Amino acid sequence: MKYCYQCGKMTAGEPLFCNHCGRSYDVKLCPRMHPNSRGAEVCSKCGSRELSTPQPKIPMSWRLLAILVRLSLGLLLFYASLSLVIALLRSPQFQNALIALSLLLGCLWWLWSKLPDWLQEAIRALWKRRERTDD
Repeated sequence: MKYCYQCGKMTAGEPLFCNHCGRSYDVKLCPRMHPNSRGAEVCSKCGSRELSTPQPKIPMSWRLLAILVRLSLGLLLFYASLSLVIALLRSPQFQNALIALSLLLGCLWWLWSKLPDWLQEAIRALWKRRERTDD
C-alpha cells in the first residue's frame, strides 16, 4: 500500500499513481512509464516533455516521526507480549499444564523410539504422501 501526501488516501498494492488524485509517487513518469527525478523537465530515456506531477515531497521531520512512532509501537507490543508470557509462566495452572504437556511429549517420543524401524519408515512414508496430496 502507498499513501498519497497530496490527497491523504491509501492505494492498495505497489501502484505508480494515486488512484484518487492521479499524482505519481516520488518520481516523475513519462507516458512510457520511464522513472525520472523530481526536478526533471524532460524524460532521460525517451526525451518526452509530458511528465507526471509527483506528490508533495515528504519532510524529513515527518519521516523521522513515522520511524519513531513505529519503533515505539513495536517496543510497546514487545513489552506487552513479554509481560503476558512471564505472567503465564508464573501462574501455577499454566506451569502444571506445561509439565503435563512435557510429560506427554516425552512419553510419545519414548513410544516412537520403541517402534520397529520398518513401522517408523511406513509411518514416515504415509506422512510424506499425505503432505504431497495436501499441496
